[in-house]
Amino acid sequence: MKILRISSNMMRYNFLRSLNNSMETQNKLQEQLSDGKSLHRPSDDPVKAVRNLTFKTSLTLNEQYTQNLQDAKSWMENTDGVMSDLSSVMIKIKELVVSADDTKPTDALNTIGTQIDGLINQMVSLGNTKIGDRYLFGGQNDSTQPFVRKTIKDPDSDLTREVIVYNGDDSKISMPIQAGAVNPTQDSVNLTGSEVFGPTETIYGQQTMSVLNHLLEIKNELAKTSSVTQTNANGGIGTVGGKYTGAGYKNFDVRIDNVDGTGRVTAASYYDSDNNTWKSTAVDSSNNPAVITLTDGVTFNIADKQESLPANPGNHVGNVYSFRVPQEAFTVAKNNALGGDAAITGTLSSTGTIPNNIRIDSVDSSGQVLTASYSSDGGNTWTSLSNYDVTQTNSSGSPATVTGNRTAGSTYTVNITGVDATGKITGATVAAGAIPSGLTVSAITYDVATNSTTGSTSTVANIQLSTGEVLHIPTNLANTTGDAYTVTAKANDFIKTTGTATVINLPNGSNISGLTMTINADSDNKVNDTYSFDLPQGKGPDVNWLSSVATQYVDDDHNMQLKAQTNLGARMSMYEMAYNMLENQNVVINTDIANTEDIDLAKAITDFNTAQNIYRSALAVGGKIMPTSLVDFLS
Repeated sequence: MKILRISSNMMRYNFLRSLNNSMETQNKLQEQLSDGKSLHRPSDDPVKAVRNLTFKTSLTLNEQYTQNLQDAKSWMENTDGVMSDLSSVMIKIKELVVSADDTKPTDALNTIGTQIDGLINQMVSLGNTKIGDRYLFGGQNDSTQPFVRKTIKDPDSDLTREVIVYNGDDSKISMPIQAGAVNPTQDSVNLTGSEVFGPTETIYGQQTMSVLNHLLEIKNELAKTSSVTQTNANGGIGTVGGKYTGAGYKNFDVRIDNVDGTGRVTAASYYDSDNNTWKSTAVDSSNNPAVITLTDGVTFNIADKQESLPANPGNHVGNVYSFRVPQEAFTVAKNNALGGDAAITGTLSSTGTIPNNIRIDSVDSSGQVLTASYSSDGGNTWTSLSNYDVTQTNSSGSPATVTGNRTAGSTYTVNITGVDATGKITGATVAAGAIPSGLTVSAITYDVATNSTTGSTSTVANIQLSTGEVLHIPTNLANTTGDAYTVTAKANDFIKTTGTATVINLPNGSNISGLTMTINADSDNKVNDTYSFDLPQGKGPDVNWLSSVATQYVDDDHNMQLKAQTNLGARMSMYEMAYNMLENQNVVINTDIANTEDIDLAKAITDFNTAQNIYRSALAVGGKIMPTSLVDFLS
């Protein structure tokens, strides 16, 4: 049997080691109880430490994205509030513009202009709204006031213009809300000046905004006391001459380039807005006033005014005269003096080309115009006015035209069921699926015309439909049974009969121009009678322009702002959803961190008390367990 010898030093060593382990356990438990955490260094639990570090990194990123979202929401909520205020201002401006009609005297129109002037200042103030020390609509140049209202001068003339200069840029302000590269479209929180106030326009080298330019133009129009304004109030009187032959309306600026010793203008230019430059033009200075030739049939007269400084500035180089054409009521000329009278009403809503000649193509027995054509080039080319588009399956067959008042939304197909040996249509039906339903062919009649020169005749089949329209198809040997004609109503009424007159909505391309010609029924109305007119010019604030173009300006600009606000609202909703999602993620991550590093407090307290009791008991019995040393015996 092997006997193990245990020395007193070994017993002492083992006792002290066990005592230190007990103290270490107490210390570890006490450290955990002091802050409730089980991890204080990686060595406490390497696996949990790595996991905890990952959770805390995710939490830090989430908290940064959450803060970005809070900042973004604050920016967008402020922007949305300003956009609502801008919308209210635009609605008020529209109400004022609509109220500026021809029933009001000049001083009342001037007062409306003053009101709009105040609203423009309000818009500028809203455009300069700040959040903290940053401007909402300045783009990334948000430390500089973006909108400044001031008067600037043309470097090449005395012409001055009030503008609102834009000092911002079109850059987006982005606040990342997720990992990865910044997406300016998705992560942007701001609306730039051009999104709210329209595309930029350069005026005399300064960057301006189209919406604000439109409002200033409206305000200036309402402030007019005459049709012609001039930079030098003491200069010679300017008057408009000639006949305006252009399309829609046009603004003119005329500059004096030279004056002789008598104050007569001998050289002049006009401003070409398309190319942003002044163009020299012919001047007839043989008489007083001097006659300046402009474009589109317009001339301008400037009376002599000798300069005698300083009391009488008179005419001098750089003076500018500004006016717009047309402004007066329309006058209509007719080639058949006995034909029905015609008048033009409405307001022109576009600068596009519109007709200036109408030709009668057919009349009924009462002299009411049934069909007509229009020309925009003085009668060189003619285009038939029709309320319907017609397509046909047989390209060799006769083309068809449709007369009669338009039935909105109608579309149908007429099938040819009978053709005689000469190509004359003898039978037709309406195909199934017609709109309106129940449409039928009620009768077929024929018009026969004889050529006075050759004596030959031509026949047109008139297929009368139950809704009142008539499909006209000339006789043609290429016409065959089975031909089909599909008729579709246009979006607008271009010609309409009332029984006593024919109303023609003058076209502007495929749309209506806003002008209407009414030709009275008259037994003397004849085929090929023509009616012609010129777009006029006149005096004072242009109420026609205000009721058409200016109103359209405000409508379009307001719609643009509403669209920008709608897009902003969509982004706000997305950011709100993202914010709620990140808040939920923060809760989940914090729970994960707590599960990883937090202690079971009750268990830790119990373990600590147990360790403490064991330690104290060990101290109490330690002296009895350890053997007495030689030193203790000798002492």
